[in-house]
Amino acid sequence: MKKKSPPYAIIIAGIVGLLGIFLLFQWKQRMDSSSDAKVAAATKTLQDEIDQLKAQPQTVVQQVPTNMRNVYYATQPIEAGVKISPAFYEKKLTPNDILPEAYGEGADIVGFYAIRPVEKGDPLTPHNIDKNLPYLSERIPPGMRAMAIPIFNNGEANNTGGFAVDGDWVDLLFTLSAPNSQGGEELIVNTQTILQNVQVLYIPQTQTRSDTTVGLVPTQPLSVTFLVTPEEAQTLLYLEQLKHGKFTMILRGRNDRNVAKLRPYVINSTDDLRKVQRKTDASYDRVAQLQKQIEAQEQKEKAQEAQGSTNETTPTPPSP
Repeated sequence: MKKKSPPYAIIIAGIVGLLGIFLLFQWKQRMDSSSDAKVAAATKTLQDEIDQLKAQPQTVVQQVPTNMRNVYYATQPIEAGVKISPAFYEKKLTPNDILPEAYGEGADIVGFYAIRPVEKGDPLTPHNIDKNLPYLSERIPPGMRAMAIPIFNNGEANNTGGFAVDGDWVDLLFTLSAPNSQGGEELIVNTQTILQNVQVLYIPQTQTRSDTTVGLVPTQPLSVTFLVTPEEAQTLLYLEQLKHGKFTMILRGRNDRNVAKLRPYVINSTDDLRKVQRKTDASYDRVAQLQKQIEAQEQKEKAQEAQGSTNETTPTPPSP
């Protein structure tokens, strides 16, 4: 009986199968290693980008309230004549109805000059900085004159409350008195409004401040320089020579150019004091009427603007 030969084919097939499995396993490991390397590289790249973004300065978007705006304030004292640079100011949120004339975000004030000393924390306004250094002669329009008259005669009289500054508008009053024949105090003759809507060019004195205003409080006798016509200058000079006369100025609103018709004010007896209230009531009626006129004019202008806006947005029909 013959011996059976070994199943070489089966053995070879098994060896080949095992080899294939081994090679497949090796290929799978290489593929997994390659995938892991790619994932690791991609992860590292992404992490690097995240780290770079974190390292960049963060931009904070701050919503500005609609009733606020950024106003420039001095970060340090500024002497008169110094040129303004960005180091001299910073911006702070300020209500819109406070300091409406102050320079704010969007205004290019670099290169301006301080036309008067500015304290740290002061808002920068046309009253304390300007494009040019302030030579008074350059501020006098053709045909006008600058004239200084004594307003604060004793350093205590201050009928503007201390809040009149260069560029303000005032009325000038003149009080005439007469010597007392019995040797007592002078007798007041009358008080008259001499000029209305006179512009102040210069007040040489120290500033005083409140939360919303800046002004001047006289501590000694001084004169105020006004912008006047030659005829007004003659009148003021004549009145200044009267021995028993005294000037007073009262502050007006900057946007108020209304001229009031006033009679000289005089009290001849104590009975005249009874008329004061009637005159006061009449004056308030005049002010109320003026306010109504202003409001009516504003309403008219708004209506015209609205009508103009409507006309602009309405398409023009083509010509036939």
